[in-house]
Amino acid sequence: MPQSSGKILSPKKEAQKKQEKKFNRLIIPLLPFTLLISSCVVTSDETGSNSDDQEILEENSQTPENSMESEPLATTVSSSTEIGQDFVLSVLSLEVVGSGLLRLTVEIHNNSTKNINLIDGMGEPDDPNTGRNITLLDTTSKNRHFSYKLSDGSCFCSALDGPVGAGQSEELWIIFPAPPSDVQSMTVTTPLTPPLFDIPITDSSETIENDGLEPAEISPLTIISDDLEDQTGRTEDNDSVSIILSSDVLFETSSSELTSKAEEILQEVAAEINAEAPETINIDGYADNTGTDSTNIPLSQERAESVEEALSEQTENSSIEFEVEGHGSADPIADNDTEEGRERNRRVSVTFKK
Repeated sequence: MPQSSGKILSPKKEAQKKQEKKFNRLIIPLLPFTLLISSCVVTSDETGSNSDDQEILEENSQTPENSMESEPLATTVSSSTEIGQDFVLSVLSLEVVGSGLLRLTVEIHNNSTKNINLIDGMGEPDDPNTGRNITLLDTTSKNRHFSYKLSDGSCFCSALDGPVGAGQSEELWIIFPAPPSDVQSMTVTTPLTPPLFDIPITDSSETIENDGLEPAEISPLTIISDDLEDQTGRTEDNDSVSIILSSDVLFETSSSELTSKAEEILQEVAAEINAEAPETINIDGYADNTGTDSTNIPLSQERAESVEEALSEQTENSSIEFEVEGHGSADPIADNDTEEGRERNRRVSVTFKK
């Protein structure tokens, strides 16, 4: 297992098997896991004394129950990286490892001839070789869970020594705040891949005790442009939900290519769609009155189609019917004589029945 960031130590893991084929289902050993930081202790249910605890720290410590060979719980088949399908992320486990703590273990496979840096999407400047930007969605409570931070601000997670080498596989773990006890599965989202849905939560034989964590970071999924007035936010009644998204956030000027911010927002929209399981989704693109219909109608259509394509990849039900239309400057919801009004009129709406 990779050396963790912060002050975490772990035993050496067994040599990982390279993939022989891009999208084969892999049999991956779940490896012995022991965490230690200055105020963090990992124990086993079978541990009964200090001498037993010391044995866990040894390189050839007893293998936990979940180290038996098993298939990944889920595996991606595409990514937004420059190597595309050659970047594969597999979820190995999602386990409760103590009161209020959840451990996600993933494996990253680089099937290309190039090295891949996690800071390009998974990590951050302070934690460049981690999965810090992976999040978990609780679609039952409609919340997004962010990874825990240690008291020094670093990620409570493991870290690689550097880039994922060409043809190599690397394993990472990240600690999250656990959802309510009645939640049995969560969705894994990353900045580089489509979401991995319904990952089951299990109980680990290991526990983590830590008093040096920053407060848990959990945010509602439904805060999408809710600060905008009129109909430029999320509206809901007993029958349907309509989420109106600003085109200025989703796209660059005169472009129909989604921004990185748009991808995060649409993950939240997809999670809500999955929770409601509608049969039909209406996606409508609109523009302000700047320019002509010959420009505005095709652009609003292309933007609606970009949102449809992103949502179709992130929703669980492949039989959902999308009805997509670009309306140009028709049906304004604000005054086109002001810049603020024109900004509100540049929008894409996503509407579905509850």
